[in-house]
Amino acid sequence: MQPTVHFPVSTLALQRGGLVKAVRNRANTLAEHSGLDHIHIDVLGFQPRLEADVARLKAEGHLHPDVQVSSVLFSLDPSPSVERRRASVPHLDKQLVKIQDGADARSNRYFRDGLLELFVRADPNGTPRYIDYFNSERHRVRREEMDQSGRTVRVVHYPTAPNDVVVQRYIGRDGHCFLTIWQAPGSSHWDQSFLFSPTPLHFSDTGQLYTHAFERLLAKHESAAITTEFRENLDILPHHSLDEVVRSIRHPNLRKIVTAHSNHLEPPYIAGSRVSRNWRALMDRLDEYDALVVLTEAQRKDMAADFGHAERLEVIPQVAPPRKNHKADTDSNRLILVARTHPKKRVDEAIRVFRKVLDGNPDAVLEIFGFGYNDDEEQRIQRLIAELKVDDHVRFMPFTNNPERIYATACATLLTSASEGFPLILLESMSYGVPVVAYDSNYGPRDVIVDGENGYLADFEDSDALAKKILQLMQDRELRSRFGAACFSTLSRFDTKTFVANWVRVVSAPPRSDRVNRTPGGAVVDQVSWNGSRMLLRAGSDVAPGTKLIFRRRHGSSVAVAALADGRWTIELPESRPGDIFDAYVRAPEQPAEKRLAYAGLQAFQRAPLEVYPTKHGSLSVRHRDNRFVVRGRKWLRRQLGRKRQ
Repeated sequence: MQPTVHFPVSTLALQRGGLVKAVRNRANTLAEHSGLDHIHIDVLGFQPRLEADVARLKAEGHLHPDVQVSSVLFSLDPSPSVERRRASVPHLDKQLVKIQDGADARSNRYFRDGLLELFVRADPNGTPRYIDYFNSERHRVRREEMDQSGRTVRVVHYPTAPNDVVVQRYIGRDGHCFLTIWQAPGSSHWDQSFLFSPTPLHFSDTGQLYTHAFERLLAKHESAAITTEFRENLDILPHHSLDEVVRSIRHPNLRKIVTAHSNHLEPPYIAGSRVSRNWRALMDRLDEYDALVVLTEAQRKDMAADFGHAERLEVIPQVAPPRKNHKADTDSNRLILVARTHPKKRVDEAIRVFRKVLDGNPDAVLEIFGFGYNDDEEQRIQRLIAELKVDDHVRFMPFTNNPERIYATACATLLTSASEGFPLILLESMSYGVPVVAYDSNYGPRDVIVDGENGYLADFEDSDALAKKILQLMQDRELRSRFGAACFSTLSRFDTKTFVANWVRVVSAPPRSDRVNRTPGGAVVDQVSWNGSRMLLRAGSDVAPGTKLIFRRRHGSSVAVAALADGRWTIELPESRPGDIFDAYVRAPEQPAEKRLAYAGLQAFQRAPLEVYPTKHGSLSVRHRDNRFVVRGRKWLRRQLGRKRQ
C-alpha cells in the first residue's frame, strides 16, 4: 500500500533557502522519480496568496506539477467548495479621497472628510494586497489581507489599549470566520485559538490546533507518512515545536519521521558540546517516532553515541543537482558567499577572511547572496565592512532564483558557517564546477570536500589558511580547472537514484511495532474535547467495555456519570460558577470501587470558562475559571465588530 507523504514547512516561497529549499527539492525529486503518487507540502503559516505562489513556482519549474500544496490552517475551513468571498474595492466609495503615498503608485491613502480612514497596498495590476483601517486618532485598528483575487482571507484586529489582544480572524469560502487566533498583549506569539465549525473547539495553544488540523488532513488517507522538519519555536508555535505536534498526531497507519537539517549541538558545535534544548527534548522521546533522517554519517555516529537508538537513525544526504554545462568564463577575482545574515552563518568571519584575500589580490570582489533581517547582526556586519575598509569590494547582491547568476563565473564559493547539517550550496556550487573553500565545521563540508582535490578545508578559525587557499585558486588557472573536473565527479556520490531509493524505503515502511505511544500508553482517557457544553473524552486503546466515568463537584453533591460508547464518554457537567471544581473518577466493570482518573499525557482542548487540568497529584479535574483575559478579549472583539457594522 503506497503511503501519502506529507512534508510540512512554515512557508513556501522561492526566496526561502536552506530548509524550505531542501524540502522543495526532496518533494520534486520524489514526485518525478519515486513512483509515489501523492506527495504533499503542507504550509503551516498564513500565506494569503499561496495558490498564486504555488502556480508561479510550478510555471517557472521550481515545483513539480504533481506536488500538492495545501494550507494547514485553511484545511479547517468547513465551507462548501463554491467561492462566495468578494473582492474588496475601496475606491467605489465615492466619499473617499485617494492620495498616493509618495512615488509608490501601489500604495494609497484614503481620507473621509479630512480624516485618514484607509491605507491600501496593491499589486502592480491594482488588486489590493491588504487594507489598513484607522480610527479618528490615526491608530490602525484593523487590517484585511487579500488573496490573489483581492478576496479577504484574514482580518487582523489591533489593540487600542496596552492590555488588549491582537485578534486574527480567518475567513472561509462562504465569507464567514471559521477560525480565530489570539496573540497575547504585546507579543507576536500566537496563543489561544477558537475553531467554530463543524464542532466548536477551543485550543489553549496552537500546538493543539495544528495537531487537530493534521489529524483531520491525514484522516483521508489509509496509509500516510509525515516528516517534522525543524526544531525551532516559531511565532505560530511558541510553546511547542513541530516535533511535538507530529508526535501527538493520531492515525492508525501513520509513519512519523524526524529530519535533521542542522547541527544538534550548542557552541562550539563539536562532539561533547551540550545538546540544544529542543534537540534534547526530541532525542529523549525518539522512541515515539519511526525514524530520524540525518544528512551525514558523522552526525549519525555522534547521535548514536550520545543517545542510542542507532536502529532508528538513517543517513540520506542531499541529492546533487545535475551538472551544468555553462559557457561563461570564470572571473578569477570573483568570490561568492551564499548565506543569510544569521550569527550561525558567520558572515562577519567571511568579511575578515576576505580582508586577507584583498591584501593578496587588490582586485578581488566578494559577492554575498542571502537576505538580511535588518537587525543588530546586519548592522554589526555593515560596521565591520566599514571598519575593515572593504566597502568597495563587498557587494550584497539582489535576490535571484537563477543559480547560474550566482555560481557560473565564480572562482570559488566561501563557506564560513559555525554549524550546518549539510548545506546544499556545497553541491550547487560543484554542479557548476566551482570549488568550495570552507572551515571544517560540523556537519557537511568534510562529507563533500576532499581537501586539495575538489576544494579546500581549513581548521576552524584558521582564517589565514582559508585566505591563502582562496588566493591559490584565484592565481592558478590550471588548479581551478583540475578542481572543477573533480567537482563534477563528486556529484556522482550524491546521485538521484540512491536518494530516491532511500527516501522511498523510509516513508513506505510500516510504523514500527516497537514505537512508543505515550499518550494513550494504557491511559483511560487520551483526549478531551468539547461539543458545545458537552465534554467528549476519548478512550485509550486498552479500556474495557462498560467502563464508566464519574465527575463529582468538589465540596458539593452534584454528579455527572457516563458509560463508554463508541470509544468515548460524553459528559454534561452540572451548571457551575467561577471557582467550582469537578474531580474525575473511573469505575471499571471488574472493579466496583471508584478510582481517581489520571491526567497522564492526555491531549486536552479547552473551552472557556471551563478548564481541564492536572491536579498536583496528577489526577484530572475541571475548574470554572474567572478568566479575565478571555472575557476582555471577547468584549473587545464585540466592540470592534459592532463598530464595523455601524
